[in-house]
Formats: sequence, C-alpha cells, structure tokens
Amino acid sequence: MSPHREDEEPRPPAGFLGRTVRQRLMVIITLILGLTLLLTGVLTFAVQYATVSERVDRDLDQEIEELTQLAQSGPERDGRAYDNAGELFYDFISIAVAGEDEAFLGMLEGAQPVYSGGTGRSFDPTDPEILEAVSALDIGPGRAQTWTMRTQGTTLRLLVADVQLPGEDRQAQFVVLNDLGSQRAMVNRQVLTYTGVSILMLLAGGAVAHVALGRLLRPLQALRDATAQIHPEDLSMRVDVNTAENTDVAELAIRFNQMLDRIEDGVRQQRQFLDDAAHELRTPLTILRGNTELLQPDDPEDVATTRVLLLDELDRMQRLVDDLLILARAQRPDFIRRSPTELAELAVECMDRMTTLGERQWRLTADAEGEVLVDRQRLIQALLQLAANAVKFSEPGSIVELGTALVPGDDPRVPDAVAAGAAEAPEYITLSVTDQGRGIPESQLERVFDRFGRGDNSVNVEGSGLGLAIVKAIVEAHGGSVVVESTEGIGSRFTLWLPTDPPEEPQHSDVAE
Repeated sequence: MSPHREDEEPRPPAGFLGRTVRQRLMVIITLILGLTLLLTGVLTFAVQYATVSERVDRDLDQEIEELTQLAQSGPERDGRAYDNAGELFYDFISIAVAGEDEAFLGMLEGAQPVYSGGTGRSFDPTDPEILEAVSALDIGPGRAQTWTMRTQGTTLRLLVADVQLPGEDRQAQFVVLNDLGSQRAMVNRQVLTYTGVSILMLLAGGAVAHVALGRLLRPLQALRDATAQIHPEDLSMRVDVNTAENTDVAELAIRFNQMLDRIEDGVRQQRQFLDDAAHELRTPLTILRGNTELLQPDDPEDVATTRVLLLDELDRMQRLVDDLLILARAQRPDFIRRSPTELAELAVECMDRMTTLGERQWRLTADAEGEVLVDRQRLIQALLQLAANAVKFSEPGSIVELGTALVPGDDPRVPDAVAAGAAEAPEYITLSVTDQGRGIPESQLERVFDRFGRGDNSVNVEGSGLGLAIVKAIVEAHGGSVVVESTEGIGSRFTLWLPTDPPEEPQHSDVAE
C-alpha cells in the first residue's frame, strides 16, 4: 500500500456515490421524472384498454337490444312480432348503421348469411372460420354468448344470439362482430406516441435540470474551490456569492464566508495577542536576568534589594499570566455560570469591596431591584476592575460612584449599547462606575478595551493593560456590552448593559477568540 500524501486532493470513490452533487441530483431528478411518466402511462393506458373492452361489449349488447325491439314491433311497426327470421335480419341490417369496426351477420338454417358492416372494417364477417365457429356453438334457445377469437390478423369480439320467433321453425342466429384488435391497436399507437413524447420530455427536463442545478450549485462549486485554496497563512479567500439568490446553497456560501471572517479575525487577534504577550513578558524577564547577572552574592544588602525587586517582577508576571488565563477561558461555554441574583444585594456587596481599594468618596446609587439571572462572581470581578481603574486614574478624596438601574428597551441610549454588541431585549440592567479622574482622550476610546491597550495618559500607571479586556469578555459573555463615556480632565463613566432576557448561547468577546 502506497503512503498517502497530504497534499494530494482526495478522490471520491467510484460508482454512483462517488459522483458530484450535481450528477447525483441529475440522476435522482431523472429517475423521479421517468418513474412518474411511467406510472402515469401505465395507469392511463390500463384504463384505456379496460375502457375499450367495456365499450365494445356495451355496443354488442346494444345491437342485440335494438334487434329485439325491432322483432317485437313487427314489420309494420304495429306491435305484431316478426314471424320470419330472414325478413327480420334483412330489415335490421337495412336500417341499422354499423360502426367503423363493426359488422352484423344473420345466419338462417338453409339460407345464405345476411351481413352488413362498416366501410372501414379490416375483416370479412362471412369468413369460413367465423361461420364455422358460430355454427359450432350450442348456446341454447333464446340465449346469447360472447367470446373473443383471433382471425384474419386481428382480434374479434363476437356476440351470438339465438333468435326465436313465433311461427319460425328454422334455427336462426344473429351475430354482432366488433374489431377489438384494431381499437386496441389505436391505443397501442397512443402508447408509442406517449413513450416518444415522454422520452423527449425526459431529455428536455434533464437538460433544464442540468442548467438549473448548475446555477443553483455554483456557490457550492465555488465553496469547494475556496476550501482547496485556503491555507493557515492566507485566510483571505472568499466565495463569490450573488446576494440576490435566496437559496440554501447560497446561504451556505454566505455563512462560510462569515465563518472565514471570524476565523481570520480570530487568527489575527491570536497572533497579535501572542506578539503583545511576548512584548509584555520580555520586559520583566529582561529585568530578572539583568538583576540576577549583576547580583553580588557576597553583599547581603544587594541580595536583599535584588530579592525584593525580583519578587515584585514575578508578582507582575503572575498577574499577567492570571489575566491571560481569564481571557483564554472566556471562549469556553462554562466561562459564566448564571444563577438567580438579587440586584440590590449585588450592588451592596460590590460597594463593600470597592471601599477597600482606595481613599475615595464612594457612593452607591442602587435604583434597580429584583432578581436576575447572571454570573454574580464574574460581574463583581468586572465592577471591581472598573473601580480599581477609577482609583488609578483619580485623586484621593474624589468621588467614585456605583450605579444600578433597569432600562426599558425603548430608551434612547439602547441603540448605542446594541451597536456596541448587546443583544436586543425588552429590558436591560445597567451597572455603571463613574469617576472624576483624568478621563480618556476621544481618540483613545476605541482601543481602551483592546488587550494591552492603554491611553496616552496612562503610560506611568501600573497594570497589564488586560483589565478592561477582561471586563468586556465578561459582559459580552452575558450577551451585553460595555459603553464608555469620558472627557479629559473631568472623568469617565463605564456602563455595563446586560439584557434581562439572556441569549440562549453565551456570546464571547472578540478579545477571547
């Protein structure tokens, strides 16, 4: 067995299952159309054959009934019945009009047969084979018998009736013959015509289906070509889709492009994340190495000083790694664990912890009450992070306020929250932290939530630059968004918008993908 090369394009197995989707659908459509035409033809012509046989028997019976009525009315039409079978046969044949495939034959003992028939008939009613077969019948006085016989290259349906007249002593038989074979041949010609038309319809339908399937499955072909060209180093390939086509296949291609957008964005952010993490870790590692190399082992004071510095750098690295782990977990389904939480109690608990962060005028405006379904621990973590930032960027004694509120879905501020990523909902919980600190330059508002993102006025402030990224990940996992309002020199307000009706699946922040 030869080894499989990864760069080889996999070949489909032979046979029907190995064909393309277009070919499979073509075969299925053709089979369904063919079976439909076949079933329609079988049922239609089976009914026609049965109808022909019933019509022939009905015509035979009708002619005998007319003969009986004529025999009873008499030659003068005065109700005095015929007493001469030859005269009855002659009069009936004279006035009765035989159909195109029909013939009448009157047979009287000791006399030549009297007959009449349609001009288009293909058989001779006085053929010896017919006369012999009729004479050989023993049907009983006044009775009739119907049967089918093959003669003269066709199939005849015959009805032989024994005629009994008052005063007539001779044996008399009246025969009605109908060319069943020619009428069936007409149906057979219709079958051939139907078969030819069905084949043409099948070919035409197959051609139309081939073209239609080609257009319908074009995005699928483009999708296959795109997947063959996509490489981890280049995820820019996209499938060309006509947005006007409202089909499942086109929708699949659109969703595929959207998936590639997310993957490309995720890969880009992961690469950026690794670059940023490497950059952030390089500094403490350089400090650790440099101070270790310069350490004087025989100088106790230098050892003690270096030890304090190294431990401080290790603590900073530990915080950085912990923050990175939180962001890594943000993409997992169990990142948040919702449980019924009382809003008022949540606000009080947060305020109790915030007051230990620094000497500020801490204020609580808890306007929201009631029980909500959130991850209490994660929300406390997010609010404490915002409070810690407020302490970092504000002066001692300044006001830092924690506010909670319930906001209806038609509030004019909701569109901004939705634009920031919050799911649409009839009602929202808002949790805000407001400070009187330095504020954030307007040009920096877009990047404060990026990993390792820092404003220009926070260069000398301690921190990893991951705090607000963690806040965003927690809020978006709840299906909400975080909105920042800030003015330099006046302060900032960070507001968490959480829908009271949480989405079925947790939403994850882009920073965690």
